[in-house]
Amino acid sequence: MSSLQGCLSDDDSSSSSNSNCDDDALDPDLYGVWLLHTYHDSTIKELHFQANGERTTHRDDPDFDQACWYIDGDELIYEKNYPQQGKSLWHSNYYIDGDLLFYSQVFRESIDINEVNVGNSYNDKPTECYLYYKSGTFSDNTTLNSTINSTQFPEFCTWIYADPTGANPTDAWDSTHYLAQDHSDSVTTGSNDNLMTIEIDEFFGELDWYVSEGYYGFAIDIKVNNQQYYCSVSSTDCIITFSGNDEYYAVWEENEIATISENGVDICSAQCDIEIETLHMRVEDWLPGTTDVTIQ
Repeated sequence: MSSLQGCLSDDDSSSSSNSNCDDDALDPDLYGVWLLHTYHDSTIKELHFQANGERTTHRDDPDFDQACWYIDGDELIYEKNYPQQGKSLWHSNYYIDGDLLFYSQVFRESIDINEVNVGNSYNDKPTECYLYYKSGTFSDNTTLNSTINSTQFPEFCTWIYADPTGANPTDAWDSTHYLAQDHSDSVTTGSNDNLMTIEIDEFFGELDWYVSEGYYGFAIDIKVNNQQYYCSVSSTDCIITFSGNDEYYAVWEENEIATISENGVDICSAQCDIEIETLHMRVEDWLPGTTDVTIQ
């Protein structure tokens, strides 16, 4: 997806003539050299999207014989070919605004030498993007940072790496807590009642979690009448559902609500007090917040 009008430099002169990459599904707005926006004391990395479908970086990797790129729908695909093992396809969201390129990996697809998919690896932080800028377009960091600060980020990108404003995904952990409340539904003698809702209060942006950590890592330990229950997105006692919709990864968005419900176990038949012992956001993380909720 691109918002540019017209094309950037094709830079055909540096494209190799013996490329084995396809060149029929490219975005001309990506042609040329892009530099990674980073912290001022870090090494600046570069990406070069060539008009013949090759992608090169600031250093060569001897372990693969060719790196190609192409567009599939709204995704930018970066393909590495390993002669003895197969290839990897890196699927990323991308967006161009003027001389800025927002770039966020979604997942990596591994293909063996027999062209069989042997597994996908999803990115842990898809809402934190890398930002690249067109080589030669900004005279200094002050101009670059000013442009970044005045640019609206695409929807898939809540944060950017080395944000000039100092914003960081860890800000949400440092400043938030959760708020648990009685659900608007009344409890019954059944075993599928909605018990309570949970929101993250004083919230800004998004929080994301590691996909690999068991059912997205969301879990809550509660106690009712001295009986302990463990709730997760697939628990046997009680279950957690979310108002948001995350296709590949676990993100708690601003204003999203989690609902805690019975799941085949009658936890609360009439008015009862729920003691919240721990709200896990992933295995090693938890947030402070409400400890007791009266359910009716």
